Amino acid sequence: MLSISKGCSEKLLPIILLISLIFGCRKIDQPPHPQEESANVVYDWYKFIAMVQRPANPQPVVLQNFRNFGFIGVGLYEAVRPGNKGAESLAPSLYQMPAMPQADAWQKYLWSESANAALASMFKLFLTGLSDANKASIDSMEMANYNRFKTSCTTDVLDRSQTFGRDIATAIYNWSLTDNFNLSSVGYVPPPVTPASWVPTPPAYAPPVGPFLKDSRPFLAYSLTDLAPPMPFPFSEDTSSRFYKAVKEVYDIGKNAKADQQATATWWADAGGPGVGIPIPHHVLSIITWVLENQKAKLWEAAEVYAKTGIAFKDGGINTFRSKFHYNLIRPVTYIRRNIDTAWMSYLITPPYPEYTSGLVGIHAPYVQVLIKQFGDIPVTDNAYDWRGLPARNYKSLSAMLDEAAVSRIYGGLHYRFTQEISIKFGKELGNEIAAIQLVSPKHEHP
Repeated sequence: MLSISKGCSEKLLPIILLISLIFGCRKIDQPPHPQEESANVVYDWYKFIAMVQRPANPQPVVLQNFRNFGFIGVGLYEAVRPGNKGAESLAPSLYQMPAMPQADAWQKYLWSESANAALASMFKLFLTGLSDANKASIDSMEMANYNRFKTSCTTDVLDRSQTFGRDIATAIYNWSLTDNFNLSSVGYVPPPVTPASWVPTPPAYAPPVGPFLKDSRPFLAYSLTDLAPPMPFPFSEDTSSRFYKAVKEVYDIGKNAKADQQATATWWADAGGPGVGIPIPHHVLSIITWVLENQKAKLWEAAEVYAKTGIAFKDGGINTFRSKFHYNLIRPVTYIRRNIDTAWMSYLITPPYPEYTSGLVGIHAPYVQVLIKQFGDIPVTDNAYDWRGLPARNYKSLSAMLDEAAVSRIYGGLHYRFTQEISIKFGKELGNEIAAIQLVSPKHEHP
């Protein structure tokens, strides 16, 4: 066993003390540990931009605005992701998404300011029809948030966060420019017309919208080929057939519509223009925001949910329109006027594209499924029309709300019941694919 004499130990003591002093005073550098932040700035922005777009005339193009908010949701997530320990970029999970700008792991950021700057930039980059006054109001909102953050955060941190958010916004917008999004029908050659075929519908008999939407780049590789299953029974004009009976149900509801059925059809149609309807997708976004606020979601969880529901907006439209033009099914108004009642008109104006599957459900089903996977099949309140003084609608579950949205299109005379039932299942399958994207490892899930 080694022993140290008293004399030796006395000589070593100053050396040991000196080494301890040197290493004890040395600072061990570590990246700053970010703290969870409130999502209020994000909720405020989504509510604000709804007010900006609400009076727009003409109203934003439905499918284009869904697509734009899809990219905005993804951009929001990327703008705050580096602050969430263990969180992965969406780039490896989304189809042909490039690598995003990287934050400096050794610098401090305020991720609420990054979100603030990213959303302000993306709204101006993506949203069409904004007036100079609209853009000025967006700038004012951004600056008001910046100044509020400045009361508790240094300018260098805020400016670094702002720059990062804007860099993400630019990267997302540049990526969006190559997605081949096309709603035009120029160059479209319809298949040969049969008794089952979609044809332009009254009153405008407009040409089809969206036959090439299937060729737009989706967010998920899954959506490159996703197609709804065939109809559960064949087309027929025989009055004893299941198809005829499905049409007859739509006709009978239209002829004997109750006030509450028409109110439900109107509620989910979001039509009527400025001061009456809600520009799409702000009805949907108001529901998502309500759920997030009700669940007290913080910034990182809220950003993930806006991203995943945004993926549902874009891919839901692509998969639905691929199915519509693949099956090219006749609309109720055409069938009814040809075989049952020549004067019949649907309560809602029939949009200019084939019937199967449902466009509304094709968007609602996947985003609802994302919410169910995140929070459970929780009760939900839809207060999207409180600005008009209309009472909110309360549902015992997200599924019950989806069921009402689906049946509203039967009340409106636009869809057959079998279409809505299959569209719910079809859309939920997409929602499951989106919800399965693992962005945060279990041990690092939203603190």
